Amino acid sequence: MEGPRVLVVCAYCRKTISDQRGAATDVSHGMCASCADHYERLWQGMPLSEYLETIDHPVIMMNGDGAVVAVNEKLAARFGREKGEMRGLLEGEAMACVHSLLPEGCGKTVHCRECTVRRAVESVAKTGKPLERIPAYLDTKDGRVNLRISVRTKDGLFRVVVEEMKTAEPKAGEA
Repeated sequence: MEGPRVLVVCAYCRKTISDQRGAATDVSHGMCASCADHYERLWQGMPLSEYLETIDHPVIMMNGDGAVVAVNEKLAARFGREKGEMRGLLEGEAMACVHSLLPEGCGKTVHCRECTVRRAVESVAKTGKPLERIPAYLDTKDGRVNLRISVRTKDGLFRVVVEEMKTAEPKAGEA
């Protein structure tokens, strides 16, 4: 009599590696070849720009001053820009915040005190603790955009992942 069915899945991507009969004590998880290749490249020092493209959501990497170090194509495309032209901009400038166009500039207007992206990065810088799925918004020339962001830090850089992005519905009486 054959043993129970043992489904071996990749612990990273959840792809089925094998489906066979075996002993109940057999390993039920592992790493598929494509994940092994990916993580080997990460461990060997995958370039930041290449790593950012592996993330399924728009991502912006910033330094502690709020200046863009790198973005992925998903974020650049969302704002109709080239990735390279966003490097060095402050986060509000890169993400088309209308308040960044005021004479005081990004981070220095009265509106910036309420910037959830800026406050989230400051909080993570201070505590070192990541923030997950924080509600935020961005005022653009096309109106308010509601966001859900997650922020993490490593080696003095801050990774802001935009997990949700949708234009707010106009309020009654607005056009």
